[in-house]
Amino acid sequence: MIRTCLFFLAVARLSAAPESGKVASVSADGWAKIIPPKGETVFLRRFSEGDRKVGWVGRTIRYEVVMEGKESQARGVVSADAEELRQVAEVTDVLRRETADKGRMVTRMPNELMPNMALWDQAGRLVMKKDLLGHPIALNFVFTSCRVARMCPASTSCMKQLGDALAKLPGAANVRLVTITFDPETDTPGVLRAYADGYGIDHVRHRFLTGDEAQIKDLMRHYGIQTLRDDGTIVHNAALIVISPEGRITYRSEGPSFDAEDIAARLLKLSGTAGTKSR
Repeated sequence: MIRTCLFFLAVARLSAAPESGKVASVSADGWAKIIPPKGETVFLRRFSEGDRKVGWVGRTIRYEVVMEGKESQARGVVSADAEELRQVAEVTDVLRRETADKGRMVTRMPNELMPNMALWDQAGRLVMKKDLLGHPIALNFVFTSCRVARMCPASTSCMKQLGDALAKLPGAANVRLVTITFDPETDTPGVLRAYADGYGIDHVRHRFLTGDEAQIKDLMRHYGIQTLRDDGTIVHNAALIVISPEGRITYRSEGPSFDAEDIAARLLKLSGTAGTKSR
């Protein structure tokens, strides 16, 4: 009986309830004032460290309320902006049809155009394909709770090294790095922000993206990334894809790790500044 009661209390303490509203302010210690849709009493919810750094103020969000002691914490914070959701749904629908039309030959190879996309970055901004065109891009996939050192952590470390190498090249200011999560249910913008901070990522150059699960599954197929959920984790392959400013795939490196200097040279060549020396 005692064990049953303790279990019930633990579940009650961590039980979650959905909620939404417009963020009015976020204090330095993470308390967010949120105005519900019908303008009732303002909610006071505690944001995680990552969500405190996301630009949620003035934005409409949805989240789960989790009670821990006397604190009402907002977990899984994502955008609930109606126009953004419309755009995402439109892109997701188009991509779904494109994936179905391609059948088994869905993976895009070098010289093919990158697929369309509409996902949110670690600043809570909606990022679409058109926002990336005009920039040479290095793109990969990870999930933040990966604990296999030679997989996602190695891949993110390589991306950090690539960003550092590009920062030394005056002609590489236009280059962008993109990492897409294949675990969007866990990896919200706030989680991605905290993850990127842990690696010392340059948030201007390197966008971490999350969003609609169905869209991300299709993007993974188009980029040749396969996953399998097994024993509480995600088993997957890995690759780095280099994309031209015109949105055309130019190179693919299989595996989680890659030579940052080699990829930097490829990206610099695509930006039209090959041969530029570092400072």
